[in-house]
Amino acid sequence: MKRQTTVTFLIAALMLLGSARNSYSQSITQSIKGNVYDSETQSPLVGATVLILDTDPLLGTSTDLEGNFVVQNAKLGRYTIQINYIGYEPAFFSEVLITSGKEVVLNAGLRQSVSEMEGLTFVAGIRKEVPLNSMATNSARAFTVEETRRYAGGLDDPARLVSAFAGVTTGNIQDNAIIVRGNSPKGISWRLEGVEIPAPHHFPNGNVAGGGVVTLFSSQMLANSDFFTSAFPAEYGNATAGVFDMNFRNGNYGKREHTVQTGLLGIDVASEGPIVEGSNASYIFNYRYSTFGLMTDLNLIPSDQLLKYQDLSFKFNVPTKHAGTFSLWGIGGMDNATEPEQRDSTAWYTDWDRVSFGWDVQTGAAGLSHRFIAGSQTFINTTIAATGVRNKMETFRLDDELTTRPEMLADDNSGKLSIGSYVNHKFSPRFSTKTGINYKVLFHNMEMNSTDDHQPDTYHNVVNNAGNSSALESYTQTRYILSQGVRLNAGINVGYFGLNNALNVDPRLGLSWAVTPAHRLSLGYGKHTQMEELKIYLVKEESGGSTTYPNKDLKLSVARHLVLGYDWNMTDNHRLKVETYYQHIDKAPGIADSSYSLINYKQEWAFGNTLENNSMGRNMGVDVTFERFLNNDYYYLITGSVFESKYKADDGVWRNTRFNKGFVANALLGKEYFFRDDNHVLGLNGRMTYVGGERMSPILLEETMQEKREIFDESRAFGDQLPSSFTADFTVTYRLNRRNHSSVWALQVKNIFGAPMHFGRYYNIQDKEVQMDKSVVIVPNLSYKIEF
Repeated sequence: MKRQTTVTFLIAALMLLGSARNSYSQSITQSIKGNVYDSETQSPLVGATVLILDTDPLLGTSTDLEGNFVVQNAKLGRYTIQINYIGYEPAFFSEVLITSGKEVVLNAGLRQSVSEMEGLTFVAGIRKEVPLNSMATNSARAFTVEETRRYAGGLDDPARLVSAFAGVTTGNIQDNAIIVRGNSPKGISWRLEGVEIPAPHHFPNGNVAGGGVVTLFSSQMLANSDFFTSAFPAEYGNATAGVFDMNFRNGNYGKREHTVQTGLLGIDVASEGPIVEGSNASYIFNYRYSTFGLMTDLNLIPSDQLLKYQDLSFKFNVPTKHAGTFSLWGIGGMDNATEPEQRDSTAWYTDWDRVSFGWDVQTGAAGLSHRFIAGSQTFINTTIAATGVRNKMETFRLDDELTTRPEMLADDNSGKLSIGSYVNHKFSPRFSTKTGINYKVLFHNMEMNSTDDHQPDTYHNVVNNAGNSSALESYTQTRYILSQGVRLNAGINVGYFGLNNALNVDPRLGLSWAVTPAHRLSLGYGKHTQMEELKIYLVKEESGGSTTYPNKDLKLSVARHLVLGYDWNMTDNHRLKVETYYQHIDKAPGIADSSYSLINYKQEWAFGNTLENNSMGRNMGVDVTFERFLNNDYYYLITGSVFESKYKADDGVWRNTRFNKGFVANALLGKEYFFRDDNHVLGLNGRMTYVGGERMSPILLEETMQEKREIFDESRAFGDQLPSSFTADFTVTYRLNRRNHSSVWALQVKNIFGAPMHFGRYYNIQDKEVQMDKSVVIVPNLSYKIEF
């Protein structure tokens, strides 16, 4: 997509829906409800006590026969909620925000206590940085839906949120692709409700494979989720860089609640509630239509480039008395973008000005999940899911005679039907296992056409293939508590890819030692493999009337991760975490006798090169996190990473990778102000980021002048580095609680001071010289939300 070099602002007229009234005759209260269960067996915990701390008189209740609880008449504000059950570690939900617009729904999985073991002590409670997956040892963190709004620069987008975590950088402001510890964004695996899905973004893979404009579904759908940056547990296959493990929350089964939000990112309409009054079955859905799309439809945007998107997300959750719990969930999105070429050649500044494009994307995923508790120590989860994407990009280019010539066609119709099941069994408080299997049938229908080096007479077909293949994956992982604070997580992932008969056996190991209740050491190792995009394997060559597929037998890329970590829980609210890591990459595909390797892959729409498994790489670095959790109405998060990312292609030379930015530092700070009986809440949040520049290959000046477009010197691949960037983001929110609804105004601004973004170098046709491609991009999102 063409980069915009102007600042886009949206000013929307917002209706306050009667919120101007000023009545405080009675205090507003809200209900807190949820479910308490054994985190490893999913069995309900009957009689667990739930306390709302710092309330006077102390509010509390206990769970019923199904593990459900309801606390009535809680005053508005932030509170810590403590949940206790005999024989289990207590759980703490810190600084839970209680508002008038929606009931608070908490689902708490408690871990059985092993404190009776002599010498073994763990810090009790649920802390927000601890991953939900108990099999994770290193490089993992949970994130909440509230953080996607509260963290400045997040723009309600999980992908942008995690760029504040240690070890993570981003490409540029306009794209949410993330670079984990120097790896290409294509190495990220996206999972929803336990199912691997296509990168869930609007305009996916536009500038960077693995990125997009914004996440496909609204953050209002999200439950707490996990993000992994290295040595992830055995259940996660087909990923070499990181894993997003996201979940949709269940709707409120006791009360119908609705949300309407309008802002720059889109107009959202959401609803949740009981499917049938009086049952525990619930629904939740969210529909969003892009504000740009609406204004385009109304001819209110004076721009040649038109962007439109919309999406729908939903989840139905139906628990039964004897047959388990059924969940039907899904996401779907449609995108459209067009831009005409500049037909006046005297107005061309870059080679892109002579190019027009049309882009259509439809993305979807849906699944039916069933969770069954089989006895007191075991539960079984089974999911049938279908995912698919149709991504069609077509570009045309004006030649020197101003004749429109085809430049590129990429039409990718891919789908996947999968069935997977896992069994979680707890043998004892010390020992539990999770074992699963996934079978996938992959469907594809692809056509890729492209020119060679932008020469119009060379336009030809590089991929034209329809068919199917299969993939099988199985895993088992174990959590075992040894003694003296030592915890072992071990597992193995075995996969088979039918298209090229590739077999992988990937062991995983994690070991942690709680030296004291406040200090923990950890060690993690993992072997990880990943398939390439299907179009890579389907590149064809035609010779003598026969067609061959030279990339079909490519082996899978391999990454071996080794991580050493140290955690210091300095106080109840302060934490220091340091991780040092080394990653060795092997068998990465590349072009023979060249510097080209998919280790540096960013985006090539109509890929048509013959590849070999001839590249290797190494990433090493140190990540530091210092954090004060939200407490007494303020928080801060400071992260820093220093790293090196190198690769060696078939030419045998070690070089910087494209993504070897060298360093990144983030500082986030937030403060909340409660006033007027806590019915008004003002939130101020800021973020500063300083990050090294992306690497690029030098430009061959003479050839560039002759061709009037950029020609790069690949014999010195990634020998140059773009300037470092310093950006600041700001978010201000204002919540007004009324008796029957809650209103939230928010202003989120990325790059508030207008720091220039550097994208590379380009040839300026007007000035006849190579110049730095930079622009000032400020992204504001003014929004209003009402919950009722």
